[in-house]
Amino acid sequence: MMSAACPLCGGGNSCAALLEENPRDCWCFHAAIPKELLARIPEEARGKSCVCENCVRAYQVEAAKM
Repeated sequence: MMSAACPLCGGGNSCAALLEENPRDCWCFHAAIPKELLARIPEEARGKSCVCENCVRAYQVEAAKM
């Protein structure tokens, strides 16, 4: 069962599939989610919930500063 909580921050991930909408309309289908960010997901949460858009944006800001 997929979780509606982001595995990184615990906030809502706005997953279209969980909202019973077309998954292809989900924001994540149109976003580039860095491998390095996905690697931060705890092992026990991998494949069980989606990273939220806020965490993706925060990572992009963090990476741009490096």
